[in-house]
This record gives sequence, structure tokens and C-alpha cells, in this order.
Amino acid sequence: MGKKKILIVEDEFITASDIQSTLKGMGFLVPGIADTGEDAIKMAGDLKPDAILMDILLKGKMNGIAAASIIKDKYGIPVIYLTGQSDDATINRALESEPFGYIIKPFEEKTLKATIGMALYKHAIDESLRESDQLVHSLIDSNTEPMFILDQNIRVLVINEALACRAPGAPKTADQTLDSLVSAGLVTKKLADAVRAHFYDKKPFFFDEEVSGKWVAHSITPLPDTHGQIVRCAVHSSDVTEIKQADGKLKALNEQLLRERKDLIIYKAMLDGMDDILIATTDMGVIFFVNDAFQKRFGYALDEVKGKPMGILKDPQDTFPIDGNAFFVDKKTVWNGSMTLVTKHQLKLKTLLKSTPVIRDNVTICRVFVLRERLS
Repeated sequence: MGKKKILIVEDEFITASDIQSTLKGMGFLVPGIADTGEDAIKMAGDLKPDAILMDILLKGKMNGIAAASIIKDKYGIPVIYLTGQSDDATINRALESEPFGYIIKPFEEKTLKATIGMALYKHAIDESLRESDQLVHSLIDSNTEPMFILDQNIRVLVINEALACRAPGAPKTADQTLDSLVSAGLVTKKLADAVRAHFYDKKPFFFDEEVSGKWVAHSITPLPDTHGQIVRCAVHSSDVTEIKQADGKLKALNEQLLRERKDLIIYKAMLDGMDDILIATTDMGVIFFVNDAFQKRFGYALDEVKGKPMGILKDPQDTFPIDGNAFFVDKKTVWNGSMTLVTKHQLKLKTLLKSTPVIRDNVTICRVFVLRERLS
């Protein structure tokens, strides 16, 4: 790293020269010397020093405290007061400007070096914290859903753009309370009450609420410090209306499926209770259901014939063509006839057969075959 630059602000030429010589002997660079507050501000902007040694009493209308305040706000450069003023009133006014050090003339070199070193170190830490804070704010603002962070006093520390933009003109600063967010219409009272009730929870608390016809999911997450004490909490909200609607549709579909399943159980029990043999196929004659009467008479379990064409049951010597060119051509026609079928054990059964299409929305979705044995 290069040498640190220290700007001197001192209206006594000899004193300024001595300080400059001392700083150079310590290994610092001195890019310039200013003797007025106005010059100090200008040189701070032009030279961008790492720190400034500022006398309080200066030539001109502006004293060192006023100049230091402007430099701090405008450039963020750390200022160390190096002055002969040691009365309480001056010191108190100087401290209000939050200097990085205060050295009374005359001073010892080791005191000056230590103070500058501490000021540079503290400034580096402050800059690192400021960058981290800016990063946190940027990350929070990148979230397209409303979010804010509160401290133990229920004061707002951070509020992201997604929430702030909901109330144009509302201040996006830390100088707000949870109640002010409610008053601005940014937060519902229900959410505010939940935050107070669950601020110190060990785990995140989640709940949903309906707001202006939309469903919003909230999470209240505790933020502990390095000692594990809850000192802040983060509140995040997201629009889950579409999810709620999808859940509602899914619930309705599940209820419909349960009803249909119940109906199917009833229908199956009814079909299994029939004495007649029943076979259900697709509109092209592929078997997907047989009743108990079929299984008992033909010896096949459902799994043995499911997915196979109806023709596998026909006696090869029977001339009736039970295939796609027969009664499956006109899918909406009821067909009656007789046919010889063969059981699993090769027993031939002469049957009377009725094939009925099942039609829904003018489309044949399956066929039901009812068979009875012929006595001759």
C-alpha cells in the first residue's frame, strides 16, 4: 500500500511547517497546507487526503469545526483536531462534529502518530461497515417483494423499495416506527400485532392474511446478535394469491376425485354383484375392466387380460370378426349378437353378447360388453 496522505489545515505558517516536517518524518505524505476553512474544503475535494489535521481557529469567516462538518458530510474524510483550544465549550462543540481525534498543542510526536493511526484504522472500519450496510440495502432492495427490518424498540432500520413504493411520498428512512408503517398503509394492523407477539420467537413465524382481495404470506424472522440475543427481526411478505387459487382448485379436484373414487367403488361393487359377465374396453376394444362373474367363469384375473384386445377371448373357429372392422367402426352403435368364447382352461362358451357404447360430450369413451351363456 502507498503512503497515506495527510492534509494540514493551520493558519500559523511556522506551526504548519513544523507539523509537515513531523508528518513526513513519520512516513506520511503532505499534499498541501490550507490556512482557511474555505481552502480546506476545496483542497479536501481536490486532493482526496486520507485524513486531515484541522486547527479550530482559522483565518476568515469559517472556523475549523464548521469546515470539518462540511468535509465530513461532503467527502467522508476523517478529521483530527490539532489545536491549542482546550476549554470545555470548544471541546464540546468540536465533539459534536464527531472528529476522529482531538490533540491539544503542544503535542508529542508519538501522540500524534498514534492518533493518526487510530483515526485511519477507525475510518477503514467505518468504511467497511458502510459498504456492508450498502450491500445489505442493495440486496434487500433487489428483493421484489416487500421487506423491512426492525430493532428491539420496534423502530424501522431498513425498508426496501418494493414496500416503500406502495405509498408514494412516505419516508424511506430509519426514522419510522412500526406504527408509522401501519398509518402509511404499508403494513396491516394484523401484521403489526403479529410482529409484536413474535419478535422474540426462537424460530420464524409464518401466517397468511387476505388483503384487498389478495392473499399475502408473511414471515417474521428473529435476528440474533453474536451472543444469541434477539435484537432485530426481519419481516418479509409475498403475494400468494395464485398459489392459494391453485391450492383451491387442487383441493376441489381432490374432492372431486374422492367423490368419483367413492362412486367407482360403489359401481364396481354393483358390477361385481351381477350374475351376467361384464367386460369394459376402450373405444377400440382393449380390455381395462372385467367383473367377478367374468373372472369366475373364464378363470382369468383382471391383470391377465387388462390391456389386451377383446379378440383374445374369441374361439378361433367362430367366424364373427371381433376386431376394429366389426362393431368398433361405428363407435356410437349398440350391437347385439352371439359368439363363442374360450376360457383360460380352453372351455368353449356360447354366449349372447350386447355391446353398448359409453358416450360423454358426444364422444365414445369406452364400450361395455354384457355376456350371457346360451343353453344351446
